[in-house]
Amino acid sequence: MNPPVPESKFGERWSWLIAWAVLMAVLFASLRLWQANDPVAEAAGRGVAHLEDRLAGLAPEEARSSARKLAVLFTDNFVRPYADAARILTSGWGLIFGVIIPGAVTFLGALVTHLVLSVTGGAAAGWRETFRVFAFNRIIAEALSAALVMMAVSLDWGLAIKFVLLFFGLPFVRLVVAVHLVVSVCRTHRLGVVRVLLLGVPGTIAGAILTAILALVPAAWFWLHCALAALLAA
Repeated sequence: MNPPVPESKFGERWSWLIAWAVLMAVLFASLRLWQANDPVAEAAGRGVAHLEDRLAGLAPEEARSSARKLAVLFTDNFVRPYADAARILTSGWGLIFGVIIPGAVTFLGALVTHLVLSVTGGAAAGWRETFRVFAFNRIIAEALSAALVMMAVSLDWGLAIKFVLLFFGLPFVRLVVAVHLVVSVCRTHRLGVVRVLLLGVPGTIAGAILTAILALVPAAWFWLHCALAALLAA
């Protein structure tokens, strides 16, 4: 019979898996944020409603009710399917850029980093800690990014301020978090000065550039939502 696993060892063994489970929950929560602020789906829905209003408005006042029914019938058969297809397509984009790419980049980053550390002198804390650090770091990045997006979308600020917040704020968040990631990896595995300089500095630069570029995609997505909302409110 196997002896019971001490509580501290149990925590070390499963903490990385818990961190990845929390990460996936955070990514799917951020997907809901993407879907709720989908500029293409919103524009398509508004466009269909506007077309129905314009078609019904062409009829005389006494025939408006029948004209609206005909307009709805027309859009249901010839326009709305394309609007629904646009919603499905952009939902796929949200899944790709909001869940699949962040999750894949985090997993591959942890895998490659651990392999490099193992080849160049070892990873003292083990692979579980490498994966835990990467997952926890991504959770921080997604949480800060979501907070920034919600602030930009919900507050009644000018479009220019929202542009600056999203197009410069989101990449800046990723730059800071990339530095935090490298520092966390170095501290967790107790890397020496040589490996910090040879691996940590290039890793910080490469990771910061990659994540900052990827952050421009959600920045464009949410700014388009803000721009569309401002246009419709005008």
